[in-house]
Amino acid sequence: MLRKIIEIDEEKCTGCSLCIPNCPEGAIQIIDGKARLVSDLMCDGLGACLGHCPEGAITVIEREAEEYDETKVMANIVKQGKNTIAAHLKHLKDHGEELYYKQAVDFLNANNIEVPQLTSATNENIHFGGCPGSRSMTFQKVEKEDSETATGTRHSELKHWPIQMHLLSPNAP
Repeated sequence: MLRKIIEIDEEKCTGCSLCIPNCPEGAIQIIDGKARLVSDLMCDGLGACLGHCPEGAITVIEREAEEYDETKVMANIVKQGKNTIAAHLKHLKDHGEELYYKQAVDFLNANNIEVPQLTSATNENIHFGGCPGSRSMTFQKVEKEDSETATGTRHSELKHWPIQMHLLSPNAP
């Protein structure tokens, strides 16, 4: 059958194995110091491993290959734990592979394995790298009771200024 499947360029592959954890189907293994596609029927052709190869040795091509079998893939993935199952189901959903997703869920139900609930991107905890100031913030005005005294003191309205500025002496070195 003609279908999409990955191809690994042996000349470019350094055997770093960064692609392997990103292939939950188990279609890639390191053999003789190089990444190898060990089973056509295990590769879904969606390319979860593509962006993880620092050498660009992995590409998706269309060629004659054994038909992908979600049931056999799930039998392999189940051994890797619930986080891998959830990652695989999310991968299928993200690529719009509803038929494979249904087959995977049917496999889990048939084997009395809990189907992980997929969370939407808006419900996930979003992690920000590095600088705390780069995170998303909202500055809402909080209405307070009018506590202005007769002397005219007011509360500061500079809620979004986490720093204090001091003038530097022009004679400073």
